[in-house]
Amino acid sequence: MKQISIKEHYAKQADDYETLMVKLVPQYLEQSQIIFNLLPENTDKRYRILDLGCGNGILSELAFQKLPNAFITGFDLTDGMLNAYEEKLSNFSEKIEMIQGDFREDSFGRGYDIIIAGLTLHHLSWNDREEFYLRLFSSLNNGGKFIARDIIIDEDDAVRRDHYRYWKAFMNAQGEDSDKWYAKHLEKDSPITLTDHMLWLTKAGFKKAACHWRLYNFAITSAEKIGVN
Repeated sequence: MKQISIKEHYAKQADDYETLMVKLVPQYLEQSQIIFNLLPENTDKRYRILDLGCGNGILSELAFQKLPNAFITGFDLTDGMLNAYEEKLSNFSEKIEMIQGDFREDSFGRGYDIIIAGLTLHHLSWNDREEFYLRLFSSLNNGGKFIARDIIIDEDDAVRRDHYRYWKAFMNAQGEDSDKWYAKHLEKDSPITLTDHMLWLTKAGFKKAACHWRLYNFAITSAEKIGVN
């Protein structure tokens, strides 16, 4: 799927949440294209995928576009999101399952070939991180891949302030109240630096941890589970 195809797909099928994300997250559609490209090229395989913090199924739908034989588990905290997930993916009802829970403390299963997490990890506190990354690693099959789109913060305080200023300017340009969304971010989110994220991945046992895209306080990363018996 070329980038223009994702944009065309979005134009035809985007719901209110996706429309909002385009206004709140810089280059949201371009990010989706990068995630799409990071998925495996073997489109015939029946990959087992976990969509962690699945929301209304944006990334699961994207995965089915490239990997139509996949079986995807959507994991989220609320009934409302899982109902929206089920509705959005109604054309794939035989290829999905849903689990309700808090990924910070509840099991999200094992035996996955791919785990994708979209704007999810920033809900983890610093104290949650080490155990969570270990559970993430153990939930993947050998050769499995973890892909994350998330909020990050820069290691340097001055750069961090600049990034937030650029982000707020972006939201204002989209007609959104940047002060409102920034206040919600400070109240609810616990983002970490890219350096810390990579460190936790490596300590958990992941290999080939990489950042594929970064703009302001957002990044797309991946890591692989390799050589584990």
